[in-house]
Amino acid sequence: MKNKQNRWIIGIIMVLAVILGVTGFLNRGAASEKAALNENAVFKVFVNGEEILSRSMGEIQALGESDFHANLKTNGKEAVEHQYTGVLLKTILEDSGVDLQNAKGVVVSAVDGYAVSVSMEKILDEDNVYLAYKRDGEPIGTRDEGGKGPYQMIIRKDAFSQHWCKYALTADVQK
Repeated sequence: MKNKQNRWIIGIIMVLAVILGVTGFLNRGAASEKAALNENAVFKVFVNGEEILSRSMGEIQALGESDFHANLKTNGKEAVEHQYTGVLLKTILEDSGVDLQNAKGVVVSAVDGYAVSVSMEKILDEDNVYLAYKRDGEPIGTRDEGGKGPYQMIIRKDAFSQHWCKYALTADVQK
């Protein structure tokens, strides 16, 4: 009886190993592209899945960076106020030539696959949705450096930090 159970367990492990290997093989290009974007601090703008442009850190900063305060609330801990430096996401999108008046929302995606859908009401709200790259005067840092960037999408008026997106790489405007 135990031999039969052991064979089943070994069989299941082998099937899972094959699935993991195939998935890794199929995603190797996407993973390396995302890693390069993260390392080079490139942020891409899409409209309905079609790439419009990409911006470097310097190009984003040149759009007019701002310092702002937001409360970071993590699991089971008290909210902590930090000073962030970044650019309004609305400014980045408008600079890319995207007509935001007819948009339904924006999906911000991260290097780890996490994505957040942000309503146009929040995007168009002044002093609210930022693409930040500094916290308390220091670069947010990449995931490999133990940071949450190089970019972190922060909704300043989100009291519980639940809809923020660390490791942000792209914004896809939905029409």
